[in-house]
Amino acid sequence: MNKKVVARIILIILIILNCIFIFKFSSEKSEKSDVRSGRVIQAIVELNPKTKNLSDEEKEKIKEDIVMPVRKTAHFTIYMSLGMLLFLCSKTFNAEDKKNVLGSLTIAFLYACTDEIHQMFVSGRSGEFRDVCIDSCGALFGILIVFFLWKIVKKISK
Repeated sequence: MNKKVVARIILIILIILNCIFIFKFSSEKSEKSDVRSGRVIQAIVELNPKTKNLSDEEKEKIKEDIVMPVRKTAHFTIYMSLGMLLFLCSKTFNAEDKKNVLGSLTIAFLYACTDEIHQMFVSGRSGEFRDVCIDSCGALFGILIVFFLWKIVKKISK
């Protein structure tokens, strides 16, 4: 087997694992998801030198203020990794860069849509188009990172 085929197989496995990871988090009922986010938010507030010595009341206010950004950052980040993997996988085929970028973004967008539809059937969760947009932006960001790194590596290697 040549290197491209091996790379493609590994990347497909990583893409599937990433999608399973997304599906698992989307399948959590709102209570469990809130607890997970709460742990992350608690750690952020307690480890940050600017907030760790504040009063409990001040910490609670900060926690309330950062719930949404933390949750949306998680969306962005996991889809950024999906975008990176999709683009790297697309590079194992002999297509032009424009098709690789658009194909990878389309797949990530469609998966984000199905993920939000799935969440509509999970207790306490909802499907939001805003999340599809955040997910797609994360995927695009990941795709562009790999795209530009790929270009840089190609120039350096020449």
